[in-house]
Amino acid sequence: MNQPHHPPAAEETGSGPADGTADRTAGGQPSAPSTFGEAFRTALKASGLSLQRLHHHLGERGVSVSPVTLSHWQRGRSQPERRQSLRAVGEIEHILGLPRGALQTLLASRRPRGRAVSTRGETSEALSRILSPGAPLEMVLGADAYRFNEHLVSLSVQETVFLDAQGCIARYAVSHVVRAAQDGVGRLTAHHNLDDVETPSVQVTVQCGRLETLRFRQELGSAVFDIGFGRPLRRGDTAIVGYTLDVGPRWTPSDHHERTLAVPVRQYLLHIFFHPARLPSAVFGYYKQASGAERRDIRPLVLDASHSVHIMPAKCTGGIYGIAWERSGPDR
Repeated sequence: MNQPHHPPAAEETGSGPADGTADRTAGGQPSAPSTFGEAFRTALKASGLSLQRLHHHLGERGVSVSPVTLSHWQRGRSQPERRQSLRAVGEIEHILGLPRGALQTLLASRRPRGRAVSTRGETSEALSRILSPGAPLEMVLGADAYRFNEHLVSLSVQETVFLDAQGCIARYAVSHVVRAAQDGVGRLTAHHNLDDVETPSVQVTVQCGRLETLRFRQELGSAVFDIGFGRPLRRGDTAIVGYTLDVGPRWTPSDHHERTLAVPVRQYLLHIFFHPARLPSAVFGYYKQASGAERRDIRPLVLDASHSVHIMPAKCTGGIYGIAWERSGPDR
């Protein structure tokens, strides 16, 4: 499998301690939450309610707010501004047993509508949840694995995978659009985890950008490379990276491909072409919350006229997206 445990340029936003604990004063006592997100997160934890249960209680009161939005509020990624959202805050105070206005008063200083300013904290937290200890990315990069592309926000990832007549993945073609979260970002780091550790070599060809470094760890089946933008980006600037990764001779047929997205992205397209001499007997797309989790949202896919299938999730939350197939032929 190529699992580009390439958390593609993760979008990093968040505020407050990642574990949801409150800051403490010099005397060791919990300090009062200073932001809406911190106060909401603390009250939710104290109530013992999950976001899904809170969502259910709001629905019973005629208030429609998605669990994803609630999650963004408590993590400080966004805050309520619309009339329906402000009504929801009042209901949340009642559901969580808070004094009236306890959360609403923290909304006095409103930020511009949209996502919070990116920080490195959320990416590290998200990767620690998604990747299992000893994952290839960690083995290759060490502690830097959890600072992966920390100052880039991923906007779009389009990935095309080509299988050969032996049923092995032979080529990956990737187009990646990112936005700088701070001044001075000059490169994107890509990581591909190959599914055959006997693979002797890889070749990277960059169509958009400039290849700066390539590290291939055959014993881990791992390739890490840096692609420069050609200039330091200013905060808010966008850049496009396009490359192909050709894999040397392989002998073990592949049976799936997946990609890790540390945090939500606007668009992810995974397109897989099967060789006409080695078509699969069944194909399905899936999602996993973490590398060690069970596959879910499993759905069958049908080959098109080009012997290809694809997935393009309508909403790309953080996690792992993939396509798996059952091989046809004598080696099954």
